[in-house]
Amino acid sequence: MAKLKIAVASLLTLAVLGGGGFVYIKRKAAGETAAVPAAAASPAPRFEGVEFSPADLTKAALADLRQAVRLSGGLQPLEQTVVRAEVAALVQDVLVRRGETVKKGQVLARLDTRDLAARLRERESNLASARSSLQLAETNRGKAVQLNQRGVKSQAAVDDAENAYNTARANVSAYEQQVIMARKALSDAVVVAPIDGVIADRMVNPGERAPVDGRLFAIADLGIMEMEALVPARDVPRLKLGQKVSLRVEGFGEREFQGRIERINPTVQSGSRSIPVYIRLANPDFSLRGGMFGSGEAILAEARNAVAVPYEALRADAKGPHVFVLVQNGGTLEKIERRAVTPGLTETIQGKVEILQGLRDGETVVATPGLRLSDGTPARVAGR
Repeated sequence: MAKLKIAVASLLTLAVLGGGGFVYIKRKAAGETAAVPAAAASPAPRFEGVEFSPADLTKAALADLRQAVRLSGGLQPLEQTVVRAEVAALVQDVLVRRGETVKKGQVLARLDTRDLAARLRERESNLASARSSLQLAETNRGKAVQLNQRGVKSQAAVDDAENAYNTARANVSAYEQQVIMARKALSDAVVVAPIDGVIADRMVNPGERAPVDGRLFAIADLGIMEMEALVPARDVPRLKLGQKVSLRVEGFGEREFQGRIERINPTVQSGSRSIPVYIRLANPDFSLRGGMFGSGEAILAEARNAVAVPYEALRADAKGPHVFVLVQNGGTLEKIERRAVTPGLTETIQGKVEILQGLRDGETVVATPGLRLSDGTPARVAGR
């Protein structure tokens, strides 16, 4: 008994020196007390369920969804032209500069007309001489026919007179065409705009000599723009003429420009295996310019204010499509509930899917794929 008291006293001393951490329990068989660690006396209960991290979960939320095909490409004016010199002449005046807006028929430049006017006068003089020759040949032909009828002139003389008349008439026709061309050349010395638009480039200055077919101006009509987008061949069957396209253009921030698919190329490009698709955009304020880069979507379908979850949250098995929802299970406890749903539009840009039935806005859904879950399993969120 004395030895037992000494042992108990030693244990008490160790407990005090160690800062506590022990409790006393009674040995029923011996009727004695002994010291044991506190943790052994009340072990923590083990959680029998699934513990999620916050990253595993998401909330169903209302969203505007679009099913679309991505498009991108450069913008160019739908109508643009290069004004060329119709005649070779010195440039006398240039009346416009780059960036100026012009109307169809507006004078852009004037060429020196002195040589052209002299050429016209020469052609007109030649024409007058040819008409005189024709009149004389016609008179001679008439006389030859009369004399032949009287037996004075032979048939050969009549034929010669007829040939002379035909030659004179051909000469008149040729000179008439030369006069027409000379007059046109004189009028072409005044260079006018063939379309409404903006002067995109000016390649001539006063005093320079413009050659025939030389480039003078480039004019672009910015009222309607066109974007050429290279679309993978696998996506083209989902596109159609007239389909709405929403675009954003570099430099305009979040501003969206609306357009429509105007043309789809009939063949695939051999190198990229893509098909050019052409989108037309109205540009009434001329804010868009040639060479800008745009990107956006050809909208296949839209859903406004729809309950949506990430596509990874939607599952499917033999019973059909479903999601797993985290619901209250009394107090602070939660559980997993398998919820059958009716999916709608799949949004390809943000990776979301519309839920038509079976889920409400704000409900918590398991979004991590690959987890094996069962209906009714207790659950909790780490950190709560």
